[in-house]
Amino acid sequence: MNCPACKNEVNQAQRCPICDFDIDLYRKIKSISNRLYNQGLEQAKNRELTAAIDSLNKAIEFDKSNVEARNLLGLVYFEMGQVGQALTEWVISTHFKKEENIANDFINQIQANPRKLEMYNDSIRMYNQAIEYIKQRSEDLAIIQLKKAIQQSPNLVEAYCLLALCYIAQKDKTKALSYIEKVLEIDISNPKAIRYQNELKSSLRPQVNERTRTVGKHEPKRRNATYFSPLGQIVGFIVGAICTAALLFILVIPDKTNHLNKQISDLNVENQRLEEELAKATRESQETISTLEEEIAKIQATNDELQQKQNAIEEAQKINQVETLYKNNNVSEAASLLMSIDLEILPGDSKAAYNALADKVFKEAGRYHYNIGLSDYSKGDYNNARINFEKSFLYVKDQYYSDNVLYYLGRIYEAENNIEKAKEVYQQAIDQYKGTDGANSSRRRLNNLQ
Repeated sequence: MNCPACKNEVNQAQRCPICDFDIDLYRKIKSISNRLYNQGLEQAKNRELTAAIDSLNKAIEFDKSNVEARNLLGLVYFEMGQVGQALTEWVISTHFKKEENIANDFINQIQANPRKLEMYNDSIRMYNQAIEYIKQRSEDLAIIQLKKAIQQSPNLVEAYCLLALCYIAQKDKTKALSYIEKVLEIDISNPKAIRYQNELKSSLRPQVNERTRTVGKHEPKRRNATYFSPLGQIVGFIVGAICTAALLFILVIPDKTNHLNKQISDLNVENQRLEEELAKATRESQETISTLEEEIAKIQATNDELQQKQNAIEEAQKINQVETLYKNNNVSEAASLLMSIDLEILPGDSKAAYNALADKVFKEAGRYHYNIGLSDYSKGDYNNARINFEKSFLYVKDQYYSDNVLYYLGRIYEAENNIEKAKEVYQQAIDQYKGTDGANSSRRRLNNLQ
């Protein structure tokens, strides 16, 4: 294998002999990350999606360049309706491995269907709107938004959980349980859904009340008929009504009142519990959003840092390539590659090598392109002559022939009828190389053009 720091071949060494990188520790970290990836893969196959996310995130914590773990994590997020998180993981994956990475196919499939992507975005917007409605205690409006969100993104687990909570608030526990069961069909390890399911099943369990039965029949006692006068019947009716009212007031009404008071008390307790659940769910949602935003920021910062290190290594590697080209007498290619190096990100220990190469490579390349330019100019090949003269002046400006480079460039522009550009180049030769043959010749040509 190659050292991840300096790319030197290390084979079975425990430390890199070049940069002293701890290869043994690196292998152990990679092994732990791969083991966590395999665990997450098995959990994903069993639809334990929340558990799989936990395992895969740990795998990435150990090895941020574990492309397989990032790709699988993106698929798990996508399966749970979190398309934004999925895209984030796949984009980061392509930074670590640009070619032959299945993440490119996932991204292309989503981008190829902008309508589908817009639907995913709409579902998240509706979910966030539902949270706002819940804060305003408008569960009916929240339910409407959540149902629309689920229509747009059928696997949006968080929307199902919040919808179930809204139905709990409306005391429709049967419907709440049906949505929780849909969550567990998607993710059997979702801790929130498991907790809701246990509470709902407990409250919906039928209570069996045993009632005593009266066995046997009671024969009515025969009474002797008694004659009541019409007045006596009226008086008896009034007395009976008064007695019935008194019995109702003494026995029935207090019992009914107590029962209603108990119901009111139970409802108040249940209402308070649901308010706490809603508040907790809202906090969890906000915390989840904040956590995701922080994680995205961390990932982006880490990605930027890794990209900067990678860019610095690539710039340093160019130094070795320039040196090889120069030794093989490919002066033109060596100068072109050396000119492309970004000095701002070049590591400090490589700048001395750059300066040493620049001093000799640019001089030889400038002279080489000047001579080629003269040959092309004499043949009337002005296009190639201009290219070679411009390269010569780009690499060096303080050589004995630099004044002539500008003079010949002016002659070429003049021949191409680009008079303004010819005047500009002639004036540059006059200003920068006073007293030289090239400057004097440029002055004469410039005077003729005035």
